[in-house]
Amino acid sequence: MIRKFSYLLVALASFTSCRDDFFDTAPATQITTPEVFSSEANIDAFVNGSIRFLLENSTSQDNPGLPTVFLTHDVMGEDAFARDGRYGFRDSYPYRDPFDNTTRRALFFWTLQYTSIDHSNNIIANVKIDETSKASLKHLKGQAYALRGHNYLNLVRQYQFTYVKDANAKAVPIYTEPTTPLTEPKPLATVKEVYDQVISDLTEAEKLLSGFERTVKNRPDLNVVYGLFARTYLTQEKWDLARDYAAKARVGYPIMTPQQYTEGFSDVSNSEWIWGHPQTVTQNKGGSSYLAYIETTPYATDATGTNLYYGYNSIMPDPNFIALFDPADIRKSLFEIAKQPTEALYRGYRYKKFRNKYPNHEGHIVLMRSSEQLLIEAESEARLGNLPAAIETLNELRRKRNLADLPAGLDKNGLIEEILLERRKELWGEGFRLYDILRTQTAPVRKETTEKFVDTRGNTVNVLGHWITKFPDGTALVPNSKYYLFPIPLNEINNNPNLQ
Repeated sequence: MIRKFSYLLVALASFTSCRDDFFDTAPATQITTPEVFSSEANIDAFVNGSIRFLLENSTSQDNPGLPTVFLTHDVMGEDAFARDGRYGFRDSYPYRDPFDNTTRRALFFWTLQYTSIDHSNNIIANVKIDETSKASLKHLKGQAYALRGHNYLNLVRQYQFTYVKDANAKAVPIYTEPTTPLTEPKPLATVKEVYDQVISDLTEAEKLLSGFERTVKNRPDLNVVYGLFARTYLTQEKWDLARDYAAKARVGYPIMTPQQYTEGFSDVSNSEWIWGHPQTVTQNKGGSSYLAYIETTPYATDATGTNLYYGYNSIMPDPNFIALFDPADIRKSLFEIAKQPTEALYRGYRYKKFRNKYPNHEGHIVLMRSSEQLLIEAESEARLGNLPAAIETLNELRRKRNLADLPAGLDKNGLIEEILLERRKELWGEGFRLYDILRTQTAPVRKETTEKFVDTRGNTVNVLGHWITKFPDGTALVPNSKYYLFPIPLNEINNNPNLQ
C-alpha cells in the first residue's frame, strides 16, 4: 500500500540532484525532514529530484519512467503496433500486461505515480508560506500542486472509465498528506472526487505560480497549468472551460513550421513545446529509453550500407494509419519502408518523427505541445456548435503541416470526426491515444494490411502491420472494455484492506 513510501525514502528518492554540500552536513542514509526543507535551495533540489524521479525512474529496461505510460497508451490503440517478439511492449500491444494485476508493469504504473504524489505531498506539507513569503518559495509550492494534479488526472483516466460515463464509479485512492509507516490506507475515491482534487490542485497552482518564469521547461509554469486544466475539462466535456484554458496554454508557443517538424521530436527548445524534459547522456536510459522504443530512424549505415538503429525500436506505425495522411502533408514525408532484408526493421514503416540525439542518445521527452492545446480548443468549439471558429482553429494547424484549409461547409459531426482524426495524426507516439479511446467511448479498429513492396533484392513482400486484432479472450475490440483499464496491482490489494 502507499504508506510503504516512508518520509525518509521519499527524501532519498527525490534528492537526485541535491548540492554536494547538503550531503556533507547530513549523510545520504540519514536525511531528515527538517534538513530537506531547511532552505529554499534544498526545496528547489527536492522539486527537481521529484520531476526527475517521475520521468526517469526505472525498475527495468522496459519501464523508462512516465514515458512507459505514453508508449503503452499508443500501442494499445490502432495506429501503432509492437513488433512481434521484440522486447519492451509486446505484451502491452495485445492488452495483456496492462490488464494483468500480477505483472511488474502493473506494479510500476501504480508505484511510480503514487510515489510522485507523495513527493508533492511532502513539499506541500512542509513548505510553509503566507502573504509575506518570497515569491520564489510560492512558486516551488505551486509546482508541487501542479505535479500532484497532473498525476491524479492521469490516474483517474487510467484506472476507470471516463467521467461522463459514470462520475460516481470508484477509481483510485486520494492521498493529500505525506505517508508514513503509520498512514491508514485509503479507500477508492469516486471519479468525481478525483477530478475535484485535480481541479483544486490546479487552482492552487494557478494562484501560486503567478509571475513564475522558469529557466528549464521541465518545471510546470502557468502555461502548463492551463494546459492541464484544458485536458481535465476536455475529459469532463466542459467544453467552454476546455476551450478557454487551451487558448491560454498555447500563448507564446507558436505551432512549429513544416521544416521544424522534420527535424525530430527530441529537444525542448522546439517553439511549440510547452512542457518537456531535457536529459543529459547520464540521465537517459540509453537503449531502453522512451525514444529508443519509439524511434525508428536509422542513425548510420555499416560498411555494407545497411541501416543501423539504436535501441529496441519496438513500436512502429501501422500501414493503415499512414494511409490516412494526405500526400501533401509534411508528416507523410517522414514515413518510409525499411527495404533492406539485412536491416533490423525490414518490412516495417519507419516514422522519422522521433529522432534521438546522436552520438549521445540524449533526446528530450515531450510532455505538452501547443498543437495538442489547439486541437482541444478546436474540438471544444466544434462541440459547442461554433463551427467557423473550430474550422479556423484547425486550419491554423493544417497550414503548418502544408495542408489546404478545410471547406467551410462541414457539419458538426463531420468536423468533430476530422478533429479527432487530426489528434491521431498529430499526437502519435505522445501517449494520448488510449485517453481518447476511453473519453470518446469508442474502440480502436485494427486491420491487417495487404500492402506489399519490392525490397532491395527485387523481392515482392508484405509490409509489417497489425498481427493482434482481438482481446486476449478472443473477443472483438469494443468500447468501454475492461482491457483498456489499468489494474490496481495485486501487491496493493493485498496490503490495503480498504480497496474494493
